[in-house]
Amino acid sequence: MPITGGYTLNHGDRYAGMVVDSELNNSVSKLNDTGAVIPWGRFVARDGSTKFKAVGIGTVAADIIGVLRRELNRAQADGDANGAPDERDAAVLTTGTIYVETLGAVTAGGDVYAVVGASGEPDTPAAKPGIASADAGAAATLAVKVPNAKFLETTSAAGIVAVSLVIGG
Repeated sequence: MPITGGYTLNHGDRYAGMVVDSELNNSVSKLNDTGAVIPWGRFVARDGSTKFKAVGIGTVAADIIGVLRRELNRAQADGDANGAPDERDAAVLTTGTIYVETLGAVTAGGDVYAVVGASGEPDTPAAKPGIASADAGAAATLAVKVPNAKFLETTSAAGIVAVSLVIGG
């Protein structure tokens, strides 16, 4: 029986953690051993020589190894958290262009900061650790500058934008 009503696929043009284009890029394989799923497209930190973890309170720029790369070859059930599963390896993009979620408006060519949250009495953890910001923020939006990372697009509000980075993970 022929399809008479038409057939379309509705895909977004970008997703957090999706590589932007076929420009030269590098990823390293690391293990998520944190006990939690870490969402795709977030900046992550080194956890020893073979593991990664979500950035958070106390993370400094030297700890950041890259952005968690979206993997389409991972089967995930409906309702599962969308990210790198615990006790599994994942690819961390260390060099290249990738889409990331932003905290607010950003400007092309601007420096990239990774939201980590702040320590104090009491601590103020970030609601979405590892998303990108255009500035250092404060309290729950405190962020550290990611060396050699720039926004490639301008936005007027929070969203998903392309960044270029060269970290070397």
